[in-house]
Amino acid sequence: MLLSFAGGTAYALERPDVKGQEAGSLTPVASYDFSQGNLSDSVNGYAMTLHGGASIGAFGDRNGNEALNLQNGQSDAAKNVQYAQLPSEIFGSIGNEATIDFAAKSRHADDGNYFSLAIGKDASHYLFFYLSKTSAKLAVADNGWHNEPSFKEQLDNNDGIWHDFRIIIKDDSMALLRDNKLVGIKTKTGIKLSDLGGSTTYIGKSFYQGDAYWNGAIDDLKIYKGADLVMPTGITVTGTGLVNGSLALTENDERQLTATITPENAISQEVSWASSNPSVATVDAKGKVKAVKAGTSTITATSRAGGLVSSVDVTVKPLDPETAAQDDVDALIAGIPFQATGNLPLLAKGPRHDADVTWTSSDPGRISPTDSNYQAPANGAADPYRGAGIVTRPSYGQGDSKKVSLTATAKVGNGRTVSRSVDVVVKEKPRSAPNVGYASVTFLSDADKTGGKIGEALYESATSTERNDFFSFSPINNGDPVITSKTDTTGLRDPYVLRSHDGDEYYMIATDLKVSRQGWGQNQQYGSLKIEAWKSKDMVNWTRTNAEDGSDAGIVVNSPNQGMTWAPEAFWDDALNAYVVFFSSRAYTDGSRSTAINGKKGSPYNIVRYAITRDFKTFTPAKDWQDTGYSRIDSTVFKIGSYYYRMTKNEENGAAGSYVVDGKSTFLERSKCLTCTTSSSDPDADETSTWRLLDQRLLPFEGPESIALNKDDVNQNEAGDAMVIMADSGGYQPFMTSKTDLSKTDWSHRLSQTPGWFTQKKPGKGVTGYVTDDGMPTPKRHGAFVAVPRNVLEAMHRYTTANPSHLEPVASTTQADYAPDSRKLSVTVKAEDQGDVAGTVSITQSPASRLSQFWTTDVQLDADGKATLIVPDEVSGEIRIDYQGYTDKLVKPSSTKVTGLVAKAADSGGPGPSDTHLSQTSPIEQVKAGGAGSVSPEPGLSQTGASVGVIALAALACAVLAICWLRSAGYRSASRH
Repeated sequence: MLLSFAGGTAYALERPDVKGQEAGSLTPVASYDFSQGNLSDSVNGYAMTLHGGASIGAFGDRNGNEALNLQNGQSDAAKNVQYAQLPSEIFGSIGNEATIDFAAKSRHADDGNYFSLAIGKDASHYLFFYLSKTSAKLAVADNGWHNEPSFKEQLDNNDGIWHDFRIIIKDDSMALLRDNKLVGIKTKTGIKLSDLGGSTTYIGKSFYQGDAYWNGAIDDLKIYKGADLVMPTGITVTGTGLVNGSLALTENDERQLTATITPENAISQEVSWASSNPSVATVDAKGKVKAVKAGTSTITATSRAGGLVSSVDVTVKPLDPETAAQDDVDALIAGIPFQATGNLPLLAKGPRHDADVTWTSSDPGRISPTDSNYQAPANGAADPYRGAGIVTRPSYGQGDSKKVSLTATAKVGNGRTVSRSVDVVVKEKPRSAPNVGYASVTFLSDADKTGGKIGEALYESATSTERNDFFSFSPINNGDPVITSKTDTTGLRDPYVLRSHDGDEYYMIATDLKVSRQGWGQNQQYGSLKIEAWKSKDMVNWTRTNAEDGSDAGIVVNSPNQGMTWAPEAFWDDALNAYVVFFSSRAYTDGSRSTAINGKKGSPYNIVRYAITRDFKTFTPAKDWQDTGYSRIDSTVFKIGSYYYRMTKNEENGAAGSYVVDGKSTFLERSKCLTCTTSSSDPDADETSTWRLLDQRLLPFEGPESIALNKDDVNQNEAGDAMVIMADSGGYQPFMTSKTDLSKTDWSHRLSQTPGWFTQKKPGKGVTGYVTDDGMPTPKRHGAFVAVPRNVLEAMHRYTTANPSHLEPVASTTQADYAPDSRKLSVTVKAEDQGDVAGTVSITQSPASRLSQFWTTDVQLDADGKATLIVPDEVSGEIRIDYQGYTDKLVKPSSTKVTGLVAKAADSGGPGPSDTHLSQTSPIEQVKAGGAGSVSPEPGLSQTGASVGVIALAALACAVLAICWLRSAGYRSASRH
């Protein structure tokens, strides 16, 4: 219940069942400081016993103090049984209130089942404390793990580092503090210490047979009878402008709220802040509220201990129309890069105030403007850009475009229009090369560590550089993750990778999810609304797509009333000229996410939603894509011809309607419209307006993926259309098929009913169905695959976190063919990886061949890496042809030479003039293989070369006339004598 009064304060009533408690007295029961190896406590003389090689040792990181040392991380498993035991009398008479103080450090990964401290009877009745390098857990049980109330929290700066801990047990409540700061608390567990039926106490040993022994150390252990566990009884929120529990703001306003916990000696003064509608008003971890757009929202402060709540109603009023329009324009312009390598997010609606926006372009042929005649299609998503922002790039080798001026003009309601411009250079298309291998990205487990490896981080593998073979993956980066997260939830799962539409770079997206922070149920209700997104040119050096905004965090793509944003994937939509990003979600009635919308089975269910983007940084508001009333997750899309194909997991335990009857398995659908919505699974659905069901139980379990095999893959079929499709069921299980077979699939001819489809076999040419997973990535869990060229494949295998690799240039060869009769020189430059070659070749007469003449020219290569020219008649001897590479430095220089050229005799028959310098700076003859910007053949010299040639011929003519005149004069003179 909320009481509000004038004066800027919101009050929450005290809970009637929780009263303030003064700190009671704590009676010492036992104390161990381990000085000089002493194992007897200094209070009652209770002796601790050591087992399995446990020892007392001095720790340099604890000022040389001695402490209990349990070294259970040794390579010899027989030595990993070290633990200590306390006399049962300590907790046998302590009652239901106890306080345990100690210093501890953990060397143990967060990898599963072990107890750092255990008190109780056996594996059914116990209280345990669990401390890993990254987390802590406190639990109590009276029926083993079947009834084990607990909490687990992530800890920063805990890897092998000493901290002071306090465990407080008061009746059926328990709490944990680290360095006097609350880690977690659990009340009303229904289990007291006296309910455990025993007081056996272990340090480092679990009650469960087969559990590991803890690897860590403990010092200054003190045990008290009594517990000072003072719970909060009230929470008050104050702030400037707060009137009667409400806050009135205008868009872009900010206000600071402050929450105060009573009583002052409550176990924690911490609160968490939340907004019921972040699209209207956001609140940060310190209580700062920011008004985003017009509407209403409720800001709540919740006490860390006890969960007391105080709320503030926020009303946001709109800006005046002109200011709102300007705000939208500024936001749109800020998202436009100065150099374009793909279509631009020239949205037709403002992102903050829904302004109507029109874009104009100084070069519509290079960057398209808003289409004033645009009409939304009858089916599928409307173009959020209304035809604007489509970029036409110069061909590779032609160079970047001149600056194109884009102007956004916006208007809100009846307000005045506002405009702003930005100049953009359109980059030429990138170099392309054949794909010779594959890259994969996957993730590892729900635990912080598994087998010594970091969990919920992104790992990459790459196929062999020796052969083009999908089933030849090996881990890169020494098997360590390529991407980890220290922001948002700090967990990364379900990664997806794709190459950009024009091929400049790769995009990676992943789920923002740390399962252990909330558990599966809470993560579907209060999960992240973000996706994590990166880009890279080489699959190993990744940067956030929003890094230019100064961010190292994910991007919100989902709506406030959605419970999760899982397994994001993306596919290019030819109709929208943009990427469609889709993800699994769960709907709630409002932004508080307290009441889920139930499906056809009467319980909360999962749906799939989508948003549109062109840069994986700016996204349109998310919309429902698949909502059949039955739970479905994990969609992936591929395209064959004009059809989009979609594999999705049926998340129901059983049937999801009349046709998809097998639960927890993957079904197949098809449509000509990527963004068309799905409301039912129907084999007779219209593929132009929705998705038609083709098959069910095509693959086992979840996380389906697909990859079309490379042309020269050793497993490629005769038709050249082989594919591998797969799903994650205890690791990826691959199935081989083909585009032809997938295209023929329908409900009456289901691919899953192909004889032998589920019979495992070796992969190979023409194989159909389930194949062995030898050579699949490590780890094999839910991820994605992409085909890559040689330079990317090699960069991946070279990469380590300590020594990051980059794309290295490939070798090239330059070949020349000279025809003496026509004096035609044909030059071809080839890259070792059979990819594109661009740039120019320099052709120069060798110094030893110049005699009295010097000739050089630069000739631009065509799209096939070729150039032709006519060698001037005066050139003889040897010429050198040099390819200097291109501006992107992706292909190495190379050269060759032609010898034995003979100058063509001049009509006069006289010798050539001395000191003549013939130079050409543009092609004599150039043949382009089509494409915009081709240069027409020029049969003669360039302008510079022609001018020099005229001068040379004139000089030659003058010299010949002079000689003739002298000879004639000399002859006449001699005849007179």
